[in-house]
Amino acid sequence: MFLVVTSLHLGTHAQTVTVTDQESGAPLEGVTIGIPGGSHTAVTNAKGKADLSAFQGTDSIQFHLLGYTTGSYTRDMLANRRYTVPLAVNAIALGEYVVSANRWEQDRDRVPDQITVMRPRDVAFQNPGTAADMLQQSGEIFMQKSQLGGGSPMLRGFAANRVLIVVDGVRMNNAIYRAGNLQNVIGVDPNALARAEVVHGPGAMTYGSDAIGGVMDFHLLDPRFATDSGMLFTGNTMLRYASAANELGAHLDLGLGGRKLAFLGSASVTRFNDLRMGGNGPDDYLRPWYVETINGVDSQVVNTDPELQVGSGYDNMQFMGKLAWRPSERLQVGANVYYSTTSDVPRYDRLIELRNGQPRSAEWYYGPQEWFMTSLQVEHESKHGPWSSLRFSLAYQDYTESRNDRGFGSSRLRTQTEHVNGIWANLDLEKELGSRTQLLYGAEVVSNSVGSEGIRVDQESGEVEIINSRYPDGSTWSTMSAYVGVLYDLSERATLSAGARYNRSALEATFDTTLFPYPTTSTSLDNSALTGNLGLTWRPGTGWTLGLDLSTGFRAPNIDDIGKVFDSEPGAVIVPNPDLSPEYAYTAEASIEKVFGERLRLRGNVFHTLLDGAMVRRPYMLNGQDSIVYDGEPSRVDAIQNAAQARVMGFVLALDADMGRGFGVNLRYNWQDGVEQDDENLGDVPLRHAPPPFGQASLSWQRKALRLELIGRFSSGFTFNDLPPSEQGKTPIYARDDNGDPYAPSWYTLDLKGSYLLGRRVQLTGGVENITDQRYRPYSSGITAPGRNFILAIRARI
Repeated sequence: MFLVVTSLHLGTHAQTVTVTDQESGAPLEGVTIGIPGGSHTAVTNAKGKADLSAFQGTDSIQFHLLGYTTGSYTRDMLANRRYTVPLAVNAIALGEYVVSANRWEQDRDRVPDQITVMRPRDVAFQNPGTAADMLQQSGEIFMQKSQLGGGSPMLRGFAANRVLIVVDGVRMNNAIYRAGNLQNVIGVDPNALARAEVVHGPGAMTYGSDAIGGVMDFHLLDPRFATDSGMLFTGNTMLRYASAANELGAHLDLGLGGRKLAFLGSASVTRFNDLRMGGNGPDDYLRPWYVETINGVDSQVVNTDPELQVGSGYDNMQFMGKLAWRPSERLQVGANVYYSTTSDVPRYDRLIELRNGQPRSAEWYYGPQEWFMTSLQVEHESKHGPWSSLRFSLAYQDYTESRNDRGFGSSRLRTQTEHVNGIWANLDLEKELGSRTQLLYGAEVVSNSVGSEGIRVDQESGEVEIINSRYPDGSTWSTMSAYVGVLYDLSERATLSAGARYNRSALEATFDTTLFPYPTTSTSLDNSALTGNLGLTWRPGTGWTLGLDLSTGFRAPNIDDIGKVFDSEPGAVIVPNPDLSPEYAYTAEASIEKVFGERLRLRGNVFHTLLDGAMVRRPYMLNGQDSIVYDGEPSRVDAIQNAAQARVMGFVLALDADMGRGFGVNLRYNWQDGVEQDDENLGDVPLRHAPPPFGQASLSWQRKALRLELIGRFSSGFTFNDLPPSEQGKTPIYARDDNGDPYAPSWYTLDLKGSYLLGRRVQLTGGVENITDQRYRPYSSGITAPGRNFILAIRARI
């Protein structure tokens, strides 16, 4: 009798099921629940819960979510599992959606572009220290680091101001993004990530200037609304330790949501101490000495632990708050605040330079890299009118950075500080024109003002001297653009995409000739550009997808290009060139993908890009002279110029396989070859930001709550003759060959990662990176990569 009553009780009251990620235990929202052949469905809410009362009397209930294997359970099975259903991640993501290609969610197989997707569960498993490390761990993005607090992504032969960073729909690139290497991506918090996508190749139709090599599109956590009259409370916390830099990180995010109002707050803090390199590799990378100031005197001190890169540590912090209001199902308004900062960040590659047998610098560090953004975002859906979906963003950004250096034996510290603020406004609209046509259109306005100052302080006397600033103080830069595009399904098997964008940019700069002999007192530029794309994807059936994309991109000169005074390397100085014009990129890309059932996916992309009127550094004449004395040192005069052409070609090969019994295999191989015309435009030389071939291979195994993965990462090298001319002179950062010339050796690492779910709320992750303790430096990097690195992290859902 008791069993009968219990069964009746369960059948009457146990009508709520909870669906979770099998690996992390996180609730899964948007899981579709139904019965085979049935018309009724239920969908899980933000807590992963759904009501099963509509499925009374059914024998088998199915649970389906893109990216996960479909689960099928009987009523008895659900009761035995206490109405908790774990879904396993599908090793091959089929039917996936992407947002970054055209700013709106679309079937991936309708988009011809190569897109790399990073999800929170993969980020949590890999345990990156920064967003730069997260991008590198994808196996499709090469990362350069001049210092531990760095990370400059290279995409298809381009980097820095030729690739675009977008956070929640707002571009981060500003008027002083430079052509060298940038570490701004570390301002993005990987622990607060909802999803990240990288579009490889020009994204200029949708994103405008700077999107030549690609677009890094970061979507951070959003507030969650309750689906009933109660309050929805969510939260996550993380503690992480990594041994190579004695690194300690912590993260916390909390959310509170009602039916119309929701809030989310997030904070991450990471402390990196000095980084330890590996024990097996070139001795040229060792740190045999460092500078220490003893009783006011700079001294070259012997490093008793030369594998420890003394003077490389720093701190990194990110904070975010979002408030969302949903007055109706079709309208949502959000107010967001973002803030990231660092401690002083030592410029490690400058701290290992020698001059006349002595250290060149006693100090060289970036001041705190501060980024503040506040934004208002409006999203609206309409059944009628000029749009089906609208997204508007109005953002204010404030960015501060500084460079601080003091020569060895000198008491004078030079500080150059930059402050950029401005408005970013972006409008994106999408209109469904029937079942086969999607119209995309929008506009963007950006306005920046640049404050720049330079001082030199005598640390003994306290005397302050005003010196020339890095940029013309008070300069302004702005862009305005509009675009229109269309996705049209020619048939069930073919999709055509096309679009065009018109852009106009302007800048104003006034030069202070009392401190530096500028060639002009002021300059202004007013440029326009028209770009577009034409793409076709064809799905001939049986798992095949073929793609072809023709696109153009451009980059308009900014304040960094036209107004910078900068000693880029010993004996060379970059000066302003007021005669710059935009550079244009023309790209052709073909892709092929084949899926064999749900077990194996093969993908290949091949591309060729021509960059015309490329803005590159070249020898220059300043007031009739090809060299000047700058900061007390004879220096060759260079300037950014539109110097003929650059070309990049390459391909990527990818394999994802589900081997059965929980085993999976992933392979990535990237090859690029880039050249640009030399200083005299008489021949071709290697392009600086085209890295050597690189990739990774992994073997994974998952059994319920346990996941293990063995990962091999690798990169070919460059001989001295393979190095670009600008790299051949950077002897401190490279190894030496038998002739004493700098070169970049090939390298590999072997990592073992793992995760285990404790209950439904706590997950342990960790492993060992660089198991064989290799000593290596990725191409063009100024700091040696971590040696054997033990990582342990604990994550909990609140």
